Formats: sequence, C-alpha cells, structure tokens
Amino acid sequence: MAPRYEIVRVRKDIDVGAPPAAWRGIPSLAVGYYKWMANGYEPGVEARLCYSARFLYVRFEVEEKRVRARFTRLQDPVYKDSCVEFFVNAFPDVGRDYLNFEANALGTFLAAFGPDRDHRRPLAEADLRGFRAKASLAAPVDGEIAEGPWALAYRIPIALFRTVYGREVEPGQRAAGNFYKCGDETEFPHYGAWSPVGTPRPDFHRPEFFGSLVFGR
Repeated sequence: MAPRYEIVRVRKDIDVGAPPAAWRGIPSLAVGYYKWMANGYEPGVEARLCYSARFLYVRFEVEEKRVRARFTRLQDPVYKDSCVEFFVNAFPDVGRDYLNFEANALGTFLAAFGPDRDHRRPLAEADLRGFRAKASLAAPVDGEIAEGPWALAYRIPIALFRTVYGREVEPGQRAAGNFYKCGDETEFPHYGAWSPVGTPRPDFHRPEFFGSLVFGR
C-alpha cells in the first residue's frame, strides 16, 4: 500500500530560514526506502510539509557527513550532487502531469512540469516568482561537513499550481507525490524514496508509484 501524508494547513506564512525548532510541530515523513545499490549507503532523511493560502512549504533534513554540492545555476543537473527531490501531482484525478523540484545541498534547483521523464517543460525564473529557498550550506563543498545534518527549506507559490494546472488547490485536495534522496556522482551513489518505486533500475519519474498527499483542512 502506498504511504499517505497530510500537509498541515498553517494560518500565517513562515520564514523558510527559520531554525529547526520552528518546524518541530509539523509531522515528518522518512525517505527510507533504498534500493538498487549494494553499497550500504542509506543516509537518514526527513521531510516536513505545510501550506498557507499563498505557499506550500517543504523542509528536508539529511544525515550526511560527506557531501558533494557543486552546481549553482537553475536547471543544472543537481541530481549528480548530494540531492533531495520532491515530485508532486496536485490533481491526479485529472491527469499524470507533475512538478519535480530537485535540489542539491546548496539549494540549487532543477524544476520542470510534465507527464513523464521524456516530456517535461523546464520551469523558468518567471514561473518561480515568489519561490524562495534557504540551505544550511552556503558554499560549494566536496567532502566532510562539520555542521552535522544539512538542511534545505523552500516555499512554492500556490499560484504556480494555478498556472500549470489551471485549477485551485483547496483544503481537502488529494494530491500525489514522492520524496527522494540521491547522488549520481557522489562518493557512494544512492537512491532513496518515501514511496517505494518498483522498477529494476533507478527511475524516480514514475508517477504510478507516488504516495498520497492530502492538503489538510
């Protein structure tokens, strides 16, 4: 059975740069289903989501001592770095189109919209107006970090869902999505998911394996 997560509704907008304690009241989910690689590398990953009238907020915390984070420009291939990803289809009852937000530990994003891996439209800066991100790492790194867990928080404008789907996200809306941890060119390549992906090789662009996301009332 696919996992389910309820996205808490908050009455006030929050600061994506707020300290970890500000997020403790938001339930977490674990990106803990590792598959495909036999190197034993399975970093602990927690994600938390909430939403307001204006934004969907996402925060990842990653237990990873050795980090590779090189890419710094929008739409760079950040999945080659130490990377966390959030894929979401806000209206799975309508079609297969989903948004993917892939980010390295610096908060550099690769983001697009479409029904599958091969038919995606990259999001432009204009599409991401109002998008904000805050990473705990501020400069490129390739090796051990002293800070302990690294974290990334960001906000997605609710208006983006209106733009790409032509529909409004409402309380009670049932969405679908998945959360991933990867690093194609890290010291230990790895592929983890929240909702298990049943493919023989790593493939995160498989909406048929998404879990259930519900926008709380």
